[in-house]
Amino acid sequence: MDEGTQELRNAWVIIPAVMLLVVGGSIAVFSGSGRLGAGSRFRPLLDNFVRMLFRVAGYVVALLVLQYMAGQRPMLGW
Repeated sequence: MDEGTQELRNAWVIIPAVMLLVVGGSIAVFSGSGRLGAGSRFRPLLDNFVRMLFRVAGYVVALLVLQYMAGQRPMLGW
């Protein structure tokens, strides 16, 4: 398999994953922050964004721990 085909396969996996993270992130950031006043508009967005980042970081740590416990070398795919 040549290098171009491998890059195409990698993109085929990475692009949908990134799209899911972007769509899910936008839903999570804007949830519960509709029709806010001008002064308090960014505080709930920032709060939701930080919570989402902590949640994703927790999932990554859990994945690495699970890989370690299963006897694999902990890695994120690269």
